[in-house]
Amino acid sequence: MDKELKEWEALRETLVTVADEKLPVLLDSCEVQFDGQYQINAPHDAYARLCQYYPLLETLVHEKLGKHVRLNLKQSVPMGTDDLAIYGDFALNFELGSNNVTEAILRPESIAAVPSYLLRFVPYVGANAVLIATALRQAFYRASRESGADQLYPKQGDSVKIDVRALLKSLGGSLSRASFFRVFKNGDMDWFVRRGEAQHIVKDGQVKRDATTYHYRGMLLTPGDACDLYAWLVSNKLSQNPIAVLSQVLDTQRDDILAFPFRVPQTDKDLAFNQAATVHEVIEKALGNQTLDPTLAGLADRIANHLIRPESFLAVPWYWFHKVLPVIGTDLGMLYLMCKNCCYVDWAHGKDRNSFWVPGGLSSLQGWIRSESLPKQIPHAEPSSRGRPRQANINQDSAYTRSWRDAKRQLASEYLCRIETRQSETGTDWKLQVNDVQLTAADESLKQAIYGFIYAPPAMMADLPMQELMQKQAVQHALLANVKANPGQLCHFETLVKMGICKYETFESSLIRHFDTLVDGLNYYFETLIQAGICQFETILNILFKLKYSSFYKQNTQNQPHTSLEDETFDDSSFSYGKILSSVVDEDLNVPTWDYRSLFSVLDRRYQAQILGLELEKEAVAWAIQGCFTLSINQPWSLAIKRVTDLRKGPGGPAERMANLPMAKFVELLESTYHRMEAGYFNPLQLQMSDGQDLLDLINMLDNLEDQKRALRRMRDTFRLIPFETA
Repeated sequence: MDKELKEWEALRETLVTVADEKLPVLLDSCEVQFDGQYQINAPHDAYARLCQYYPLLETLVHEKLGKHVRLNLKQSVPMGTDDLAIYGDFALNFELGSNNVTEAILRPESIAAVPSYLLRFVPYVGANAVLIATALRQAFYRASRESGADQLYPKQGDSVKIDVRALLKSLGGSLSRASFFRVFKNGDMDWFVRRGEAQHIVKDGQVKRDATTYHYRGMLLTPGDACDLYAWLVSNKLSQNPIAVLSQVLDTQRDDILAFPFRVPQTDKDLAFNQAATVHEVIEKALGNQTLDPTLAGLADRIANHLIRPESFLAVPWYWFHKVLPVIGTDLGMLYLMCKNCCYVDWAHGKDRNSFWVPGGLSSLQGWIRSESLPKQIPHAEPSSRGRPRQANINQDSAYTRSWRDAKRQLASEYLCRIETRQSETGTDWKLQVNDVQLTAADESLKQAIYGFIYAPPAMMADLPMQELMQKQAVQHALLANVKANPGQLCHFETLVKMGICKYETFESSLIRHFDTLVDGLNYYFETLIQAGICQFETILNILFKLKYSSFYKQNTQNQPHTSLEDETFDDSSFSYGKILSSVVDEDLNVPTWDYRSLFSVLDRRYQAQILGLELEKEAVAWAIQGCFTLSINQPWSLAIKRVTDLRKGPGGPAERMANLPMAKFVELLESTYHRMEAGYFNPLQLQMSDGQDLLDLINMLDNLEDQKRALRRMRDTFRLIPFETA
């Protein structure tokens, strides 16, 4: 290990010649380790900038030392430390939110990447094998993320350990354990992965079998595509000029070589390939089983990328795998993915195509999915009235079967539908319409119920500050603990205390009252859905938490925590600028000082009393100053109230130091700086003015002059000072 670290130090000397002078400085702040590959542990302030140099570092380390390098973000704060203290004066706390209920349920940010070319194997190995290969492909991708940031897709020889139960769960339970092992036993998965030898581990004194290891086989062509490529190479006389012909492949459209949209297996025994093959194997066979030289091998790699397109994916939300696939079945689900892959979104012209023609219609679809009956189940947009009429009176077992088939057919029609037919040389062509992922009927009912809960809440919740409650971490934790302890019906806070889940010190009395009111409203509104098994309270709460920053709750919040100074219009009869200055005088210095009672008079009385009672006046002012320079926040006092009541401390840094200035000094700095910026001074601060660097640091947070002046005007309005124009 010492040898590798010495080699690293020697390599750093060459960085001066191939990179700018910033890179060595960044590396000085990092820790370098070696555990088979070089690992650079970078602090937060250097990590983002080092990411720009990562390709250069990886190339140099690989060329000079034959090793790889990994870049990690070093945790500078122990586990359990308050998130708001991690990055000094400014807290970075990211949460995934949603703009509407559909997005909160569907979770479009959580997707599975289905390799587009992988769908071409369905006619050869069936839907189940390709579905398992898709799940394994996702596992390979996650495993490659752990070892470095240089892989976009798995490569030949990559390995991953998979727990069968976890893999089947990721597919929504659409495949049974028996079906999983049957696919491997039939040899259908041999085209994608190789199973490693069984290994055993000792756990709790018992010998148990370890999770199975799978080795990725790399990019392979289907037998039909391998035959097509082989025929094209032979017809273009590859053996006479191999380099020219292989270069020509790269400039040839794929549909001139391969059959699209999908190739159906042929029964001809004289086929050149009856198993999946690599591009290298196809070229070697076309050259008369001649071994490739380095130049031809390099061209073969490029041809494999050109034909297979390993970076081309079909992004499918995991919601579809968990909620839709188990209902419609793997065969119909895979047929939907194959058809979805035939559609596209044209961002160049702003046009989408959600329908396409299937040459041969029924017979082609039967070959695609390897099923005679399944394509006949695809609903028609205008069902025919021909045939035997449906019986009205049937026995109970038949009614259950009919209901199940109707539900499956209805769900299938929302994704795949036959809208038109035509006669052609291939027979009767079908035109299929393919829809995007949608909510199931149960989740549609849940969506409507949540919208009803938000826009037309029970009478008991009319005055409840919903958005404020949903944003409180303590309320979220208490509600989720309530769900786990009482999944059928939520209980009040007092019961949680008796159960030892919460303590009275967690909430103040007013918040306990709000919590119990919210619990009553949830029980009252969603009781029917819970009893019907349509949803669970945990699902409902997670959706409401995702909407906590949206505008839905504002219509329900009657008791606003503050009054916006930017949204209200003040006149001389109702408001007097500068009265904060003249209300209180410091007896020792005989100068005007802050009148916090007058300053906080625009806030709700509850928050006035809380801030004054805890003596957090300066901290509240500091957070309001911070909010003025954060232009994405519409109301600085909102930030001040939330932060000071939750954290019981100020933001630190320039904003807190400005809050400690005398009021007269504060106003003087503000007025002078604004006038100098309006006059076009290079330095907005007067040199003789002290304590101005903090204000300058806040101003420099914003890039352009107009935003800087806007922030100063926001400070004037927030603290009710004399307007700059009339000062």
